[in-house]
Amino acid sequence: MIKGLKLFLAQRRISNSNKSSSGELKMPISSAAIVLDSSNIQALPILMRIKQELNLKDSDFKVVLYKRGEENFPEFDGLTFVDEDVSFFGSLKNRELMDFAKNRIDLLITFAEVSFVPVSLITGTSIACLKIGNDPNSEKILDVVIRSGNDAEVFTSELIKFLKQFKNN
Repeated sequence: MIKGLKLFLAQRRISNSNKSSSGELKMPISSAAIVLDSSNIQALPILMRIKQELNLKDSDFKVVLYKRGEENFPEFDGLTFVDEDVSFFGSLKNRELMDFAKNRIDLLITFAEVSFVPVSLITGTSIACLKIGNDPNSEKILDVVIRSGNDAEVFTSELIKFLKQFKNN
């Protein structure tokens, strides 16, 4: 029951978050991040093509992974978070996550299960000029939704096409 209340309060915080973008995106993109959940960890190598496409250094590209319970990903080199990093009142309580969310980035990419509250909380509270994801139910917190389902190949290629078109305009 407590976990359900915590998720409800987090969902409410997401719903009350201001419109997704927090500034005007300028090209070239100088910073980006990917937020994903552990059920999509196999998509990470495909999603990392975006970093190469944008010619970003490691210091300008972050990956945040939500993991369930005792899951362990020793090969993953990025920021991880779990349910315990969300407070009872539905806000972030992990210092690294709070720092991540408050530091402005140009592009935030979310690739996660549909309507997954912990990942949506990170997406909704992060400061980014452009937020793009694959969850059609998150239109309130995303600027662009790429309806690819969990197909990382389609998502990545459509995102790259979108960014090239955006750059040309």
